[in-house]
Amino acid sequence: MSLLKQLWLAIILLLSLVFGGSFVVSSLSAKSYLEQQLYMKNSDNAAALALSLTQQEADAVLLELTLSAQFDTGHYELVELTDPEGKLIARREDRQQIRDAPAWFIKLLPIDVAPGIAQVQKGWQQVGTLTLRSHSRFAYRALWESTQLLALMFLFAMVVAGLLGSYLLRIILKPLDDVIDQAEAIGQRRFITIPEPYTLEFRRLVGAMNTMSERIKAALRQETARLDKWQRNAHTDRITGLLNREPFMQSLGAALESDDVNATGTLTLVRVGGLALLNQSYGRKAIDGLLADVGAALNAIVASHSRWAASRLNGSDFALMAPRSLEPEVVAQEMQDALREVMETRSMLQEVTLPAATTVYVHGDTMATLMTRLDGTLIAAEQEGNSKINVAYAGDIQMMPVRQQMDHWRKVFQRAFLEQRFSLASFPVTGLNRRLLHFEAPVRLEQEGRELSAGTFLPWINRLELSSELDRHVLDLALRVAEVRGRPLSVNLSVGALVEPTFLLWLSERLSAAGPAAARLWLELPESMAFRHLEAFKRLAVRAKSYGCKVGIEHVGHQLAEIGQLSDVGLDYLKVDSSFIRNIDTNAGNQTLLRTLCTVGHSIGVILIAEGVRSQEEWSQLQELGIDGATGPAITDFND
Repeated sequence: MSLLKQLWLAIILLLSLVFGGSFVVSSLSAKSYLEQQLYMKNSDNAAALALSLTQQEADAVLLELTLSAQFDTGHYELVELTDPEGKLIARREDRQQIRDAPAWFIKLLPIDVAPGIAQVQKGWQQVGTLTLRSHSRFAYRALWESTQLLALMFLFAMVVAGLLGSYLLRIILKPLDDVIDQAEAIGQRRFITIPEPYTLEFRRLVGAMNTMSERIKAALRQETARLDKWQRNAHTDRITGLLNREPFMQSLGAALESDDVNATGTLTLVRVGGLALLNQSYGRKAIDGLLADVGAALNAIVASHSRWAASRLNGSDFALMAPRSLEPEVVAQEMQDALREVMETRSMLQEVTLPAATTVYVHGDTMATLMTRLDGTLIAAEQEGNSKINVAYAGDIQMMPVRQQMDHWRKVFQRAFLEQRFSLASFPVTGLNRRLLHFEAPVRLEQEGRELSAGTFLPWINRLELSSELDRHVLDLALRVAEVRGRPLSVNLSVGALVEPTFLLWLSERLSAAGPAAARLWLELPESMAFRHLEAFKRLAVRAKSYGCKVGIEHVGHQLAEIGQLSDVGLDYLKVDSSFIRNIDTNAGNQTLLRTLCTVGHSIGVILIAEGVRSQEEWSQLQELGIDGATGPAITDFND
């Protein structure tokens, strides 16, 4: 029961008790007063009437006429005259029922008044005894009206007190709403802080909760900073700050095997020709400075694009992976220009060459095939000299101009949306003891009798700015599947879900109409998009969770320093990118990384799910590290 209802009940009970006491005291007092007044009136009227009758010379007719006239005034219940022997001479009595007050009231407060008695004489001779009793209905009327007035006054006081108390209670308890919101947020793993209220009791409570939230945030920031530092030390080149070869190749392999927008992109190699001679001419210290500038220039390119990665593959070869980019020459030119600017700044441009090889990779390519293709193309570019850029083509569609490819895909998507050619695949995500967590549902496209994976067409969806429309289509499909199958389902949302102004309103309408099916949805966005649009992601999480959906982030691990910002989001799960999962059973560095990441994730109450688990050895090792669930080729069976 709410405090407001309890306040009203308390006021009603209290004033009812006060009214009851006042009613008893005032009614008994008024009853006693009225009885006393009626008795005095009976006595006085009896004496006056007896005196009037004494002057009638005991004439029987006159006596009766006088008694009748007195009784007819309407103020008497009984007027009676008896002779000295008790025989009735004259009697007038009103036997009508009292209607000036309810019967229960009359029964509750009976007015019993002794009649007035006086002697009627003729000279010194006694004529008779006069008995007179005034009618009590006037007393009941007065008593009932005073009781009604008292009840109305108490009822008015009760309403006024209730309304005033409710108003004051809302003012006093207004900080309680903030406390409740904070408590609910903490229960949802959103460790927020609020201003301390003026009320002492609430201030102490809010202070304690704020302290707890701040401690969790501080610990989370400290752990993520340590985790990010460890990752940089283990995965990046000490001189250039670029990824080492092994983690870069793991990221490339994970992209080639992924089933999302990152499965298609551009891979570029640039060789700094003549670097060995520069080292002999300028010395190790100067060349280390040059390499540091090269790394800073490439990292600046990477920082402006989500999920791009750059690496120093060996002494003079640098690589840039650009997911979602379908213009290899543009990427290679940007990379080459960045290196050329560094060389020019250090006045070494005339002493080096910057041959480049670039290609487009697609879902299903292998690293061996891709690197072989690029190595041969790079050798050819180096032999041609003059910092040549060579594009390694593999497939007719890559040879088409970008505008022509866009026109092709625009027609494909228009027909697909019109004819409902999108569908959802289904891959189990299991927890410990093979317990089913949910099914991953990547989108598929039927095209000319073939089922295209998401990695094949999603880059063109983004390029044509149709991602928001696809998100809506996928969510509608997922809600229907969740309703029919009755199992939890996870779907991937794009950046359109965060930047499209009307998407949240549309999502609310769909989820509110979906009923129980909405609570079976697991919504996830890529790590890069979630952190780039963090405030929009928080709003999306709050809206989706209000309908029972679970919200998470996929491909986690590339922006570990940002995880501390998730303390007030209320996430349910994190999916660790498959590049950190590959060969985890033999990679001691990634084992340390994942063990710490699990500790950080569990500290804010989220579950950790590994992506792309390919073997039982990897899954066994992940469980030892603290991972809560997994998906991938090795995860095929589960327990409902």
